[in-house]
Amino acid sequence: MFVGRKKEINDLSKYIDNNKSILVFGLRRVGKTTLIKEVMKRNDRNYVYYECIKASESQNVSYFIELLKEKISFPNLVFNDFLSIFNYLNKNYSNYTFIIDEYSYLKEYYITSKKQGSQQEALRIDSSFQKIIDEYLENNSLVLCGSSISIMKGLIDYNSPLYDRFSYILHLKEFSYYDLKYFFPNLDNKKLIEIYSIFGGSPNVLNMLSKDNSLEDNIKDLLLDENSKVRNHITINVISEFNKDSDLNTILSIIKNGTKNYSDIFNRSKIETSGLLDKKLKKLVELDLIERVYPINMENNNKKCQYEIKDNLLKFYYTYVYGKESILSLYGKDRFYSEYVEKSLNEFISRRFERIVRDYFAISIKNGKYKDIINIGSYFSCDSEFDCVLKKSDSSYVVFEVKYYDKPISAFLQRKEITSIEKIKGINVTEIGFVASNGVEEKIEGIKYLELDDLFNNIKE
Repeated sequence: MFVGRKKEINDLSKYIDNNKSILVFGLRRVGKTTLIKEVMKRNDRNYVYYECIKASESQNVSYFIELLKEKISFPNLVFNDFLSIFNYLNKNYSNYTFIIDEYSYLKEYYITSKKQGSQQEALRIDSSFQKIIDEYLENNSLVLCGSSISIMKGLIDYNSPLYDRFSYILHLKEFSYYDLKYFFPNLDNKKLIEIYSIFGGSPNVLNMLSKDNSLEDNIKDLLLDENSKVRNHITINVISEFNKDSDLNTILSIIKNGTKNYSDIFNRSKIETSGLLDKKLKKLVELDLIERVYPINMENNNKKCQYEIKDNLLKFYYTYVYGKESILSLYGKDRFYSEYVEKSLNEFISRRFERIVRDYFAISIKNGKYKDIINIGSYFSCDSEFDCVLKKSDSSYVVFEVKYYDKPISAFLQRKEITSIEKIKGINVTEIGFVASNGVEEKIEGIKYLELDDLFNNIKE
């Protein structure tokens, strides 16, 4: 059953119906193909779906022609490239959508080849699709899809032949915490937060979870079992792009469940030069696996920059599994969970809860709420860190302390946190609030409050 993605469906439908060119990219198994096919189904659109292989253009063209013969009664003609095929399709067919999936595989074949002239061939293919979009889409639409973030982003780079050629560009990302209610409608909101904090928002992964199992059993079966589908998903679909570069794995294992600054990573990674580390970090950012995080009052200040893994599932993997595979194999999943996961799991979830709260405000702002908020982030200095800070249009700030506790927050702890916030230097704090997973013992006058259920109930679709 297809769930969510309402905005994406509406946007794709509009551009496809008008015979436009569309670019869709995102990490593997994030739901790109499922989304596009759902759009075709809802719009009763004639389409041809072809997934490229890591081979030459001529080989892909050969397979594409065989598919066309099967789908649209394509004549028994010989074509050597995509350009000539689309020229023919434009003259003889109308109201079709042609979906070329994993275009990045086709590009990657030439980019990674050591044959002379391969790089020029990769560029030539982009130029061919530039001409296809410019001249051969009068009667049909084209969707280019791909999972290699770096390659697909390169298509819209200023120096690319395909720059400014797409009518609509969609970087499809994982579902938000809020969307998990569509996957697990019978679970309470606290359980949804727990699942999202550990397994993230990949529809492929979420569909692997057993709705009848406890969180502990799902972790054991899907993340600690060495033959589990989720473990395979991580190694095959997420980190396969850099499995030959051990430095990238090392960097992710250093960052894991928190944020790390440049010097921390450099000192612990043992990477020989800062220039080489710069390249490694840039690669991980391009792959959409990590992000740069700045204090909300010091945006783009590289000296204050920290790095954080974006995906919750990847955070769990590098926090608990990576580097411990031999111990996990020796202990088995039950003992390993008991000794390595169970005691710190609540702390792991609490760090993810902080990000979820920031996501709540981001979703709410997009839906028209909190109209005076112009930025969302965190504040950290050498001796303090505050979880969720909102910048208002008048340059004042609202600071929310986020607490993922099993019991309500006491008035004593609230006052202690309020005192710390009032000592913040460098920003004008005009409002203070608490987001408490289990509420507070008593409310203090003048303080804003949100509970866990508010993160779901306060959002209007």
